[in-house]
Amino acid sequence: MRFFSTLVVLATASIGAFAASSDDHTNAPGFKNVIKPKFPLRILLSNDDSWASSNIRSTYYALKTAGHKVLMVAPVVNQSGKGGTVVLPGVPTLTTPGRDNSVAAGAPYHGAEPFDAGITYVNATPGGSVLYGLDQVAPSFKDFDGEAPQLTVSGPNEGTNLGPFLYTLSGTIGASYISTERGIPGIAFSASTTPRDYHAVDWNNPSDESVIVGTYTANLVSALTYALDQNADPIIPYGIGGNVNYGKNVTDPKTCPHPNWQLTRLTGGAYVDKIVIGSNGLPTYQNIVSPGLNQCYNGDCNLTGEQDAINKDNCAATVSVYSVDYDAPTSAFTKAKPQFQQTLQRLSNQKPSKRQMLSREA
Repeated sequence: MRFFSTLVVLATASIGAFAASSDDHTNAPGFKNVIKPKFPLRILLSNDDSWASSNIRSTYYALKTAGHKVLMVAPVVNQSGKGGTVVLPGVPTLTTPGRDNSVAAGAPYHGAEPFDAGITYVNATPGGSVLYGLDQVAPSFKDFDGEAPQLTVSGPNEGTNLGPFLYTLSGTIGASYISTERGIPGIAFSASTTPRDYHAVDWNNPSDESVIVGTYTANLVSALTYALDQNADPIIPYGIGGNVNYGKNVTDPKTCPHPNWQLTRLTGGAYVDKIVIGSNGLPTYQNIVSPGLNQCYNGDCNLTGEQDAINKDNCAATVSVYSVDYDAPTSAFTKAKPQFQQTLQRLSNQKPSKRQMLSREA
């Protein structure tokens, strides 16, 4: 299995990097633990925390340090919790500033850093950003030489996204599965990190938390190339993507010198919301483990659920493989099919009343 082979490479590989310029942090000393791929990939990079997030900027430079060709097209403002919603720019200019004043109000709805055409924003949701990137930015991005991206990397999110409930809510994962639905495999990454502007990153420090998650993210992508066919199109089978989560101590090198990579599944101990009334008299949510969310129908039911894995090991880095084929699997469909067939048969046999017939004729 390709993701399993990737974890083996991650457990063994390590290659250093070299110094960076003041504006371009590719090869900065902080990225000395970035590993090299078997072959470079054309990567579309997005997220839901905005292009100004320290995590996405660190991942951009880590991927570039590894030698990949990277184009960032990310929301200009924080768009967390938007799932796969697609909202595109409705006016030519920004009506509010970008996150952390990274872009002034009145700027065009799409733009790039003046020092790097590969770092761009768009005034859209994560899903909208990915679609805009695929169709409007990538075709003319010179580093891609007219070819489409081979992989979409989303994140790393500022906070974990575990289980199917968050799969539907997370903008980070939404960007990933929209790309997967377009035929470009997507992998979402999420980490227990502090929301920070990218100017706060210490690019010279391998222990900076954003540098750490950027490095681990780039390393998984690079390790994946050793399990891939360079000439395959797509590089991962159609309809398949990944969801990666880093445990809360993964960014602490003293506690976790390296992450414990695990192949996991989305279900298994996964949380869904229950609404309760808080001490302030207002409704709030509470996490519960529901059987409706954790019934295993698809995939390898012997794998640990990603939520359980993160709960048990603060140094865990979980990799779950998802499919965008949402039809019920054969085993479940076989059980439910007679019920739905009987329902439709009853509706088909139902004769309209005289009143309904007169209404139709009128």
